[in-house]
Amino acid sequence: MKSTVPLCLLVAVVLTACAGPRDSAPLQPSSAQHSDQTDGHNARNALDWAGTYEGTLPCADCSGIHTRLVLMQDGTYELQTRYLDRQSHPTAVSGTFTWQPDGSTILLDMSGDEQRYFVSEGRLIMLYQDGTRPTGPLAQHYELKQVSEQK
Repeated sequence: MKSTVPLCLLVAVVLTACAGPRDSAPLQPSSAQHSDQTDGHNARNALDWAGTYEGTLPCADCSGIHTRLVLMQDGTYELQTRYLDRQSHPTAVSGTFTWQPDGSTILLDMSGDEQRYFVSEGRLIMLYQDGTRPTGPLAQHYELKQVSEQK
């Protein structure tokens, strides 16, 4: 019995020390828990995204694909692509795009090969097929810059 009293006392001291000081301030959500969706702001409703975007996207077997994508407020688009060193004139398609649930990504329809773009301030970032952003040294080449806004 004598050996259990000091052991219980030691356990009580350790548990009290592990609890740490109590803070009466309410817990704030961490940045990982706090998303742009909390306050309703996203690219769809907070940016002037409608307009014309241009750039040269990477190509596996050519020097690049000059791309011009026009996004219209009504959810339609016009896409022109020209493989550098291969085509003298661009190929043009048009169709519709849909906003993804995050409000910051668009998905072109089948005419646009179901390409996905992350919409950012003054630029679009072409995403991989699985919806992830490009990384590594070529990541910056997956951007189309906004050259004009739709009025």
